[in-house]
Amino acid sequence: MSKRRKKYHSNDEISYYNFLHSMKDKIVTVYRGGPESKKGKLAAVKSDYIALQAEKKIIYYQLDHVKSITEDTNNSTTTIETEEMPDADDFHSLIGQLMNQSVQFNQGGPESKKGRLVWLGDDYAALNTSEDGVVYFNIHHIKSISKHDPDLKTEEQTPAGVLEADDLSEVFKSLTHKWVSINRGGPEAIEGILVDNADGHYTLVKNQEVLRIYPFHIKSISLGPKGSHKKEDQKNEQNQEDNNDKDSSSFISSKSSKRSLKSSDYQSSKSGRSSRSKSSSKSSKRSLKSSDYQSSKSGRSSRSKSSSKSSKRSSKSSDYQSSRSPGYSSSLKSSGKQKEDYSYETIVRTIDYHWKRKF
Repeated sequence: MSKRRKKYHSNDEISYYNFLHSMKDKIVTVYRGGPESKKGKLAAVKSDYIALQAEKKIIYYQLDHVKSITEDTNNSTTTIETEEMPDADDFHSLIGQLMNQSVQFNQGGPESKKGRLVWLGDDYAALNTSEDGVVYFNIHHIKSISKHDPDLKTEEQTPAGVLEADDLSEVFKSLTHKWVSINRGGPEAIEGILVDNADGHYTLVKNQEVLRIYPFHIKSISLGPKGSHKKEDQKNEQNQEDNNDKDSSSFISSKSSKRSLKSSDYQSSKSGRSSRSKSSSKSSKRSLKSSDYQSSKSGRSSRSKSSSKSSKRSSKSSDYQSSRSPGYSSSLKSSGKQKEDYSYETIVRTIDYHWKRKF
């Protein structure tokens, strides 16, 4: 490139920067349409990027991709307060100051991605995402970057599988002979096995299709099929849920077995108590029966004794009665009368004898 051309481009760049600085702190619209089109306050103008204060966040646009900036003359003055921004002179340094934070690359489109910045090389940035794992973005193709709310399911520490290379070519060398996904979406998105080739070119093989690619034109690359990381997480979560269900079912079964054992013990103890109560009732009944039998026996014996006594008495009485039969009683009466008469006569005689002797 000639010195005149360099000077020409330098003059254009100076004019462009002077134009941007004149619109600082005004309401502008970056891009006239599309997913990257946003309206807000032009908060900062740097060497290769600008900062747009939107309603809820600050968006940093790389100037190489900004096609148009339109000033809103109806709202030339604004009360939008500028949030605190990192002090970086260029876009690469800006990304470096956002390390280990949740960010979003590009505001929309197939290459828009949210994640946490885990590594920064000379010409690429590694973003840890929840769907595809670690995705390596070519910084040259990043249109914008903005902070994102930290609600992503990503690890806080640097993942074990991240490639900490100096530049994107080393990343490609590390991913050779592996299944990779190139570009997140759109017509240029493709998957296959990456094969090293001469002169810095690579070959991507998928079934019968062979594609020769140059790393500079690749927007992003990741290891494995797209969405594999999310599927793996879902599989792990499902396995975890299955394990939890198994643990809970085993816990419930152990509880139920314990309850069944307790119930069986209770039933056995209850049956034991019932059998013991039955046996005790039977023994009590038997004792009662034996006592009744004894009492009845004693009663019978006493009755038999009394009956024998009474029979004896009755026999005696019968004998006495028989002895007091009428003949016997008459004979006794007659004999008694004789005794009485005899005694009377004797008495009379005795009295007469003594009376006569007195007088």
